[in-house]
Amino acid sequence: MATIGQVLRRERELRGISLEEISNSTKISMRLLEALEQDRMDDLPGKFFIKAILRTYAKSIGLEENEVLNMYYEDSLLKEQLPESKASHNNVKQPIPKRVKKIIGLTVAVVVSLIILTFLYLTSWKNNTALSQEELINTPLIPKEPPASFPELKSVEQKLILEISFTEETWIQVYADGDLNFEATKRPGETISIEASEELLIHLGNAGGITYRLNNREGKPLGPSGTTVRNIRITLENFKDFQAQELDILDILETII
Repeated sequence: MATIGQVLRRERELRGISLEEISNSTKISMRLLEALEQDRMDDLPGKFFIKAILRTYAKSIGLEENEVLNMYYEDSLLKEQLPESKASHNNVKQPIPKRVKKIIGLTVAVVVSLIILTFLYLTSWKNNTALSQEELINTPLIPKEPPASFPELKSVEQKLILEISFTEETWIQVYADGDLNFEATKRPGETISIEASEELLIHLGNAGGITYRLNNREGKPLGPSGTTVRNIRITLENFKDFQAQELDILDILETII
């Protein structure tokens, strides 16, 4: 069975289109196009970027984009089933994702809090009902303190919101969930806003020429002025690594003192 790279190369050659022509029209480097046709997917920067390249490649040679993506999904599924089958045979347990662990931990905390509050309430009620009639008559009414509030579950981030302000002339390219969302050279004072459900992939020609906010928090610097950086990948799992740490009240007091 032919691989997706072999199929794409055959269809391109049947149409008499060279890789150089595709590279010039799509702005995708020859290195990435050659890796795609030779099925060297590990040389491509992530599955979302691969999907974007496949769509652009298919469109440039006149193939149906969805058919090419379906071929990629089928090929990826076959590759994933082999290690999964081997892991199942060896009774290897899959690790629990960090997000699931966090939700489980918060749920356990809420349940434990409910049990403690219920126990305290029942103990208090039992002690009150054990008073004698005379004590009930002579005991002044004391208002009870309201029960402690339950800990709130922290909301799980459902999307990524990136707001960029340009302080210097900067070329930028942004992929949102594998699709090319924005590519341009921006001037100082201009701003852009981009949203993604799972992943942002950023390439910058001047890393020090921007400031940004990520999910309403200031972002950490991505590099010095004049430096080119590529493959800045921001996901729902790692976006907090790109946010600047906020000072808490104790840090502020220590700074003032």
